[in-house]
Amino acid sequence: MKINKIYAYDLRNDAHFQFHTEFRNLVQSEGADNLKITAQFEAWLPLYEKEDTALKKITKSAITAQIQEADKARDDIYLGMVETNTAALRHFSEEVRSAAARLKIVFDTYGDVARKPLNEQTSAVYNILQELKGKYAPDTVSVGIGSWVSELEVRNNAFADLMRERFDETASRSDIVLKEARAEVDAAYFAIRERINALVVVEGVSAYENFIRTLNAVIAKYALLTKSRGGRGSKQNQQQQEASHE
Repeated sequence: MKINKIYAYDLRNDAHFQFHTEFRNLVQSEGADNLKITAQFEAWLPLYEKEDTALKKITKSAITAQIQEADKARDDIYLGMVETNTAALRHFSEEVRSAAARLKIVFDTYGDVARKPLNEQTSAVYNILQELKGKYAPDTVSVGIGSWVSELEVRNNAFADLMRERFDETASRSDIVLKEARAEVDAAYFAIRERINALVVVEGVSAYENFIRTLNAVIAKYALLTKSRGGRGSKQNQQQQEASHE
């Protein structure tokens, strides 16, 4: 009996980390001391934590997609507000037409806001909002764009919050590269696997049977994921990587 191989290189990031998480839980359940891999497991744990950190960094980068969505939402509100005011220039009421004409001067002064760089757009929208809520507040009421102004402020603030969050992410970003972190934790795992397989040969299987059977069941589960992806090239790379640790 021995621990089977798994071509972890072919696993997607989440599955790769989850495999190692199940391995960690199993070792902790059986006891690293009982398995006689205490030193090796203690060397493996920091590498596992590195992969966790690298994955979290990638997850946080999803903020970029949220920023794009928030920017589009803000653009839609702003353009809708301008279009509403443009339509009011043809309103039957002279009072509404006059208010719309004054507001058009404000919008024209800031130009095509939606095409400005993101930070400049945030600043421009903020300034426009101050004018619409201040000097031109009566005109926004006359034209009927008060609710647009309120919604635009909400959208602009939400966008600004996301930008600050991304800045914080960039400032605290780890230098860990996920690919390198995966390779390191795999290498440490291979060493543990080969040590246990060697101990089985020397000491017999009885002390390791439960651990090996359980781990092999976990490996079989994740092996199905690697088969579903194909990945011949990456499997060859994995074999070469494992060979260097055998």
